[in-house]
Amino acid sequence: MKTIDEDIKTGQFKAAYLLYGDEDYLKKQYRDKLTKALMGQGDTMNFAKYEGKDSSIEEIISFADTMPFFADRRVVLVEDSGFFKSSQETLAGYFSNIPETTCMVFVESDVDKRSKAYKAIAKAGSAVDFSMPDAQNKNQKTGGKYHESFGQHQCV
Repeated sequence: MKTIDEDIKTGQFKAAYLLYGDEDYLKKQYRDKLTKALMGQGDTMNFAKYEGKDSSIEEIISFADTMPFFADRRVVLVEDSGFFKSSQETLAGYFSNIPETTCMVFVESDVDKRSKAYKAIAKAGSAVDFSMPDAQNKNQKTGGKYHESFGQHQCV
């Protein structure tokens, strides 16, 4: 999250961003902040949104490769595609060749960090985890032991 805030503040954006995890509110908030910072006011010609598992990688890449029309960049937003759950050779290969005039933003619920697409976007851009900390993470951060008492976690 800090990297996205820093990129917005400096105006130096990466070629691709992957926002993933189960914290939907934060993902949507950062998706909106990022797309607003990337696009000019009311610029719809250089923006494309793809949603769902039936999104075509070829269509997304075709739009991303097109030069922006009277703007600095094209913005491609892809949500809930499932591209990062399986091996996507085409997409993984494309991340190292994204034009300087294009920024891609992916918003996903689940990702497989072992997939080629995940590794490629993490290398070419930024992959940000918006997952809720679990009890094990809380335990590590506080150094204490957690136990459940009447349905609530308490540190002892």
